[in-house]
Amino acid sequence: MAKNKKKDRAVIVEGEITGDTVRNFVIGIVLIIVLFFGFNAFNLWSMGEAVPVQEAVKQIKEGSVQEVTIRDNSVILQKNDGKRYYTMVDSKTSFFELLQRDGIVLSQINAKITVPPSAGITFGDVLTLIFIGATIYGIFTFLNILKKQSGGGGGLMSFGKSTARVIIGKRPEVTFKDVAGANESKQEISEVVDFLKDPKAFFDMGARIPRGVLLVGDPGTGKTLLARAVAGEAKAPFFHTSGPEFEEMLVGAGAARVRDLFKRAKSLSPAIIFIDEIDAVARRRGLDLKSSSTEQTLNQILVEMDGFEKRDAVIVIAATNRPDVLDPAVLRPGRFDRIVTLSLPDHNEREEILKIHARNKKLAEDISMKEVAQFTLGFSGAQLENLMNEAAIQAVRNKHALITKEDMKEAILKVSLGPRRESMTMTEESIKNTAYHEAGHAIVGAYLKHADKIRSISIVPRGRSLGVTYSMSDTDKTNETYGSLVDDIAMFAAGRVAEELIFGVDNITTGASSDIQRATYLANKLVKRFGMNDKVGFIQYEDDREYDYLAFKPNYSDETAKVIDQEVKKLVQEQYDKAKNILTRERKLLDTVANTLLSQEALQEAEFEALVEKYGTEKPPVKEKPRVQTVTEWITGNAKLSEGTGTQEEVQPQ
Repeated sequence: MAKNKKKDRAVIVEGEITGDTVRNFVIGIVLIIVLFFGFNAFNLWSMGEAVPVQEAVKQIKEGSVQEVTIRDNSVILQKNDGKRYYTMVDSKTSFFELLQRDGIVLSQINAKITVPPSAGITFGDVLTLIFIGATIYGIFTFLNILKKQSGGGGGLMSFGKSTARVIIGKRPEVTFKDVAGANESKQEISEVVDFLKDPKAFFDMGARIPRGVLLVGDPGTGKTLLARAVAGEAKAPFFHTSGPEFEEMLVGAGAARVRDLFKRAKSLSPAIIFIDEIDAVARRRGLDLKSSSTEQTLNQILVEMDGFEKRDAVIVIAATNRPDVLDPAVLRPGRFDRIVTLSLPDHNEREEILKIHARNKKLAEDISMKEVAQFTLGFSGAQLENLMNEAAIQAVRNKHALITKEDMKEAILKVSLGPRRESMTMTEESIKNTAYHEAGHAIVGAYLKHADKIRSISIVPRGRSLGVTYSMSDTDKTNETYGSLVDDIAMFAAGRVAEELIFGVDNITTGASSDIQRATYLANKLVKRFGMNDKVGFIQYEDDREYDYLAFKPNYSDETAKVIDQEVKKLVQEQYDKAKNILTRERKLLDTVANTLLSQEALQEAEFEALVEKYGTEKPPVKEKPRVQTVTEWITGNAKLSEGTGTQEEVQPQ
């Protein structure tokens, strides 16, 4: 039994460790020897020029020496002109005897003679030992720093060694079952695992092994989690590294590490190499100023993935959230044959992800993961995991035995908007201003047909906001319409409009700075990128590079830039006026909502809708909930309709 356990145990290799102890010991001995002889050479150099014994005696006899220092077998002479000399005498003969043989009487010598005690350890010896010890410690500390900078792969002596971790044997606990949603992405990457498990089935069909798989997606969408699932499913050695780990302070280290990584993978093939954050070393060449070592690393990756040498069953999986900056040579077939895109999860996928992260949580019976998924539109997988964790923390903080709906709602607001800042001090005027500001957002949003539903309003500060109006659609949005985009701009402007109507122009505040930024950004997108302006036309004038380079020059003329500025300003002003008209008409409702917020700090969806229905001068437009279905459901319904067995409602797209 013990033998089998040993066989199943996972082996995680951090780097080359064979001979490290011996190598470090040898390095230490060599350093001590070098320092010893170097220190002796320094001492000799500090004593001046060497002269024969007879020459030293002659100079003392002539009176040209002002000081003589005798230390064991060495005699140091300092002449009248300040120069220093030294000589060495035989250990069996005293220097005084040599002087007497030449007829020199010690009492008649004009020079000062010093004979320091030779027994015991002197202060100079202590300083010498401290110097040697500190030097050795400093050198080994430097080597240790180099080792850490290189990822623990052996320090200076192994700067060219790959720092990739290797997993062999027992797999990690994460498998494809732990990755909720992303069914198509899992299918694409699971075929790589199937190939490694049973390559014969693919070879018999004439299929070749994929060279590489590139995982593309926003942060938190599960790229690294999917790679961990591959490690859990595959029976082949799994090498895990990242783009920044290839870089080193020494030129050429990155390319050397790439060679070493592929060499190790080939020796254990079939194998999988996972490179996280590959954009750190695979950026487009020739566009920005960077060191040539980065380009050397990229060139070596290209050669290893599709060079002259045959690559035996080594599959490269890489992840990035910036595919736009990758070099085109990396993306061509033969290197990365598959590009798997991971998008933000939809409603059903969010529900699956929440259920996975709720496995070890104590939830109240009235909590529905379907309802939580509805209120987490736009959340990534990582945010959903953080949400469940924050809900558990909130329950402990409130001393609840189970996670309640209130804990979950607070967690949603905390993850999306920031924590409550109840201890923040505010003046009465500032609180009142915030109440009208948030009431303005909510009322204009309620009277705009294409704006999202108002879910809650609060004047309790969160994060960097003094108040929050939380709006969200009933369904996931795959495309935004022109109507919804301009309504969003009007809703952004509504807070400042409410301040101006109630307090006057002289008393408007800086609280709308974030709203102004978002409205301006969205208006620029409409005009420059989405082609939704009649005067500018169906042309894209926005280039992503203008956000990456300070000296970027737009690809349009100054006249066009002037037209764009005018249209952006016109669009924002029109929506500002629209919000002003709504709030002027609904002044009574504005006062009522603001006063309610001042009295109870927050309003939920049902409470707000009741106030709109009771105090609004006009009935707000009905915001219809579109019907949502998958492409498969639509195709199936269309097929039934063509056969005469279905209805038109079954094929209505979203």
